[in-house]
Amino acid sequence: MDNSDIAITLVLISAFMHATWNAVVRAGSSRFITLAMVDGTALLICLAALPFVNVPSPQVWGYVLVSVVLNTIYRLFLIRAYETGDFGQVYPVMRGVPPVLVALFSCFLLHEQLSPQAMAGVLLICAGIISLTVVRRMTAQMFKPILMAVCAGVFIASYTVVDAIGVRASETVFQYIIYLTIFQSIPIPVLAFFKQRPALAQAVSSQWRVGVMGGIFYVASYGLVLFALSLDAVAKVSALRETSVIIGAIIAALFFHERFGWRRMLSAFVIVCGIILIKVST
Repeated sequence: MDNSDIAITLVLISAFMHATWNAVVRAGSSRFITLAMVDGTALLICLAALPFVNVPSPQVWGYVLVSVVLNTIYRLFLIRAYETGDFGQVYPVMRGVPPVLVALFSCFLLHEQLSPQAMAGVLLICAGIISLTVVRRMTAQMFKPILMAVCAGVFIASYTVVDAIGVRASETVFQYIIYLTIFQSIPIPVLAFFKQRPALAQAVSSQWRVGVMGGIFYVASYGLVLFALSLDAVAKVSALRETSVIIGAIIAALFFHERFGWRRMLSAFVIVCGIILIKVST
């Protein structure tokens, strides 16, 4: 397998893990507390791995800190989106915005050029993802979570580009993964500790298994993406990662009893066509 094939494989595995840990957050009685447990687990995992990597250079520290700020803002929008909207409606919007923005950012900031086939694949994936959000009637109640999801998507695109630069500037991919995860996993648990300490303590004692599973999947999911970003074009990796919406749609139907009709099946077909175009362009 060449680097592109490895990147595609890693991203598709990551997509499954990403949809799963997002479903864990959405299923929690308190999205804020559940995300705090997920982040807390990720923090402990990476603290245990800290002795095995060197301290980053000042340049890499800059990317880590910028990414932490962008990730924290993204998490706050994520919480609000899941508090007010359905998983099957919010998740596709949140994941549909980044590929287009990342393609633009990577073109201007990283000077990456995609072939016409790869760009068509990116656009097909975006179209398929966004079409999952189409409903016959858009109500005012539905507008707020979608707006929150769009804002979350903008920050996903932003930190993806920052991390793509940071991971390539790092001594190793593991170094960037570990230091980034440690610092971006601190804000939400700290906020939960000071704002909702009794609820956090109760959730940890009764739902710690959920937090551990979500945390493991979260670390593995983004770790695989960072490896992929070091191997292939950022726009392609970002677009492929968002195939997690297909898994998200299945999870929404099976576990949240949200409807999975012919529109979602057609959207899934369009997304698969986009993946094939990206694959044949490599």
